[in-house]
Amino acid sequence: MCFRLESTVPLVRETVFAFHENPQHLKLVYAGWSNIRLLKHVNQVRVGVETWIEITLLGFLPMVLGFRHNLFEPPVRFGERAIQGPFSSFVHLHEFEELHGETLMRDLLEVRLPWHYGGETAVRLIVAPCINRMFDNRARALDRLVREGIMTRCTAHKQFLKGN
Repeated sequence: MCFRLESTVPLVRETVFAFHENPQHLKLVYAGWSNIRLLKHVNQVRVGVETWIEITLLGFLPMVLGFRHNLFEPPVRFGERAIQGPFSSFVHLHEFEELHGETLMRDLLEVRLPWHYGGETAVRLIVAPCINRMFDNRARALDRLVREGIMTRCTAHKQFLKGN
């Protein structure tokens, strides 16, 4: 099943991209949706780098997910593919489009479960509503992070270093 999710962030693309390319910020973005614990990562997305997380489903069920980043084109897009987890296929492309000083974030996902986990039916009935709730929560979290100046502060040091 394919998903296309979009939200607008009222900051320039370079800032929004810089915030999202650091896996450490996942905890800020998905706080309140699920317990997310970073197990292994480097502080920047790059092709070939892996990010491993543990999420808690239904409030008590831990699941370890591993992702290998396979695309990195700053500040336009980056992507990853699941290498650990219940999915037979999980591909995620993050796109960042400049819109008059704001950023349109577009997430394109391809998600498949093997037949023994319910296949396409389970994706449609269980996974799809979960993904939609997750991205709705992320949009609210990003609004809060922008309003409180957290996203700008998290990327200020990186932007300063780029300018020197």
